[in-house]
Amino acid sequence: MIKMSLIRSSQIFGLSISMFISMIGFCYLITKWYKITCAKLGLTGIPKKGTNLNKTLYHQLIKIDFITQVDRTLACAFDCSVSHITLISGEVVKINYKLKNKSNNYLVSEAVYNITPFVASKYFNKLQCFCYNKMIISPYTNIVLPLVFYIDPNINFDDSTKNIKELTLTYTLNNMGKW
Repeated sequence: MIKMSLIRSSQIFGLSISMFISMIGFCYLITKWYKITCAKLGLTGIPKKGTNLNKTLYHQLIKIDFITQVDRTLACAFDCSVSHITLISGEVVKINYKLKNKSNNYLVSEAVYNITPFVASKYFNKLQCFCYNKMIISPYTNIVLPLVFYIDPNINFDDSTKNIKELTLTYTLNNMGKW
């Protein structure tokens, strides 16, 4: 014969409270475990601790010359606010280019850039750029075109680029036809 025992409501209440407290404790511990695991694996933006990069910090000064060219069919003035700068690899720099439409017509143009020596171009990183965008320039209008960039510090560790001390950044403004 099976003997049935009666469960009192106070026992159910006690069991429910202990399960609730256990679940809160588990949630607290799982978040701590998640943060520790992510820190060890370098996930979710938490940096790895105790990582040895085996690279010494090496800051190399790099001179950058700025050159501008304009398609002969455009009645524009296109210049950089500076002719050259010297920066440290990894440093974020903002340079302004100035564009002026000298005609009474709307002009459609596009700027393209080139880095020399070409082998260093993979280390040139643009954060904000006006290149490869078609621009419609109103008659007799002045426009400021910002360029924000940095040179990747890994340029110092690549055998083909570690001795480069000077780069030339050339922007060419092309005529894309009339509007």
